[in-house]
Amino acid sequence: MKGPTADMGEPLEPYVPDPTLRAALEDFGQQCDREISVPPQTRLDRGYGGGTLFVARLTEPAPPGREPTRKVFVKVLPARSRQREVRGQQWSRATARATVGDFARQHLAEQIFPPIDLRDGRRLMFQEPTNDFQETTDDGARVRGLDELDGEDLLAAFRTVLEAVLHEWNSVAPAPATGGPSTRETPLGPYLERELRAAGAWEKVHHAMSIFGFHSGAESLLIDSRPLPNPLRPVDPASPHHRQPVRFHTGFAHGDLHGGNVLVPCGPDGRPHPERFSLVGLSAVDAEAPLTRDVAALLLATVLRYVPSLGRDESEALIDYLVHPQRGRPGALPAPVAELVRIADEVGTAYARPVGGTVTWRRQARLSLIAQALTCTTFEDLRPDRGLWCLRLAARAMQAHIEENPAVHPAGAAPATAVGRWPVRPPTSPDDETGTAPPRHAPAAPHVAAPPVPAAGHGVVAPGAAPSRVGAQGSPPRRVRLWCALAAALLTAGIAMWLLDAL
Repeated sequence: MKGPTADMGEPLEPYVPDPTLRAALEDFGQQCDREISVPPQTRLDRGYGGGTLFVARLTEPAPPGREPTRKVFVKVLPARSRQREVRGQQWSRATARATVGDFARQHLAEQIFPPIDLRDGRRLMFQEPTNDFQETTDDGARVRGLDELDGEDLLAAFRTVLEAVLHEWNSVAPAPATGGPSTRETPLGPYLERELRAAGAWEKVHHAMSIFGFHSGAESLLIDSRPLPNPLRPVDPASPHHRQPVRFHTGFAHGDLHGGNVLVPCGPDGRPHPERFSLVGLSAVDAEAPLTRDVAALLLATVLRYVPSLGRDESEALIDYLVHPQRGRPGALPAPVAELVRIADEVGTAYARPVGGTVTWRRQARLSLIAQALTCTTFEDLRPDRGLWCLRLAARAMQAHIEENPAVHPAGAAPATAVGRWPVRPPTSPDDETGTAPPRHAPAAPHVAAPPVPAAGHGVVAPGAAPSRVGAQGSPPRRVRLWCALAAALLTAGIAMWLLDAL
């Protein structure tokens, strides 16, 4: 089938019901003199960003002795994701191959054609899987995303991907004297801001906090009647934790590692081959990223599949385990979600042990977990339940970090009071019929220093309530006293002038 033929709609229809996308694929085949079809597979809807990914067969003119048909990944990006994906065009598998040896050749898909802009603002991209992936998926075999796997298949693939990302992509030399991943130091606030920007969440996270009824500049949050540190507060230079030093290992990171961007080939019998996985969506690859970025991203994206089915005690146990993996699996936490946490900690600490120890790694991993959890609060399809769970996870992780790394408060200073209370009714969606929702990208309100903490039971301000301007001893604030003194002086001057006129 070259270009639009009479029977082309049939092989594309079951997997590409979108007429705009089908028309673009047909035009692509016609202009490039290539045949494009879709083999039997499960349609792959990828990630929380609304993108779609599926496998297609591409047949093109080839010289004798060369296989004319190859598989390609067809990725469709939502209009709002285009800017980030364009930034990723600077990355190529050739660049990675020159730097990291065999990992790129074995596991990184490569973009093989320029992107195609669709009429509705979306972008169509073609990526070629590795040779190992191509060989495994011959003869009608299927391709499955990691987020389509369950049970032992999921656990095996999850471990394989993390071990490859750390031990192969960021290989550590056997002897510490010969090298290893570089270590850097930066303040806590810039570390979190960098991670949020890398995930594309920096412009959205403040609005996401307001949806849950919280002020992003508050010192603490009250969630389910429990005060917790605001995990976003340290990015403010006024925070006592902003300049707290953080040491972290750096290296290569995918930057958007979730189950939708990890494709696992399956044999004709349906058995997955995780050792031949392929990574797609390379728009956010970073050669100097914190090495815990990918671990935290893949772990959180995978465990979120199980959060809706967990009871309250199990949900709390999962947060405890994510924040304190060194304490071991809580008894209330079922498999396989508990195994995912254990595997991530085991693989990460095994990698870090010869290059600096597990303490630095776990501290760094916790901060990456905070950043990833905050990022997840910006995903509309995770709100409100899983989004709030992620906010609670980020706050609990920040609480553990602060307890282990307390900040020194200036003499006489007191932390700001909590602003926000859950449960509240989140604002209505901008698509609601009422039309009363706030703007989606409303700027965050500027942070205002809060008064000293009042007595117990009065330190929380509900959303929308203005904190009292009365001081701790009940006296009026300084500005009111100045105005009163000025008024008294003017009145005295007026009386004096009247008396002089009378005389």
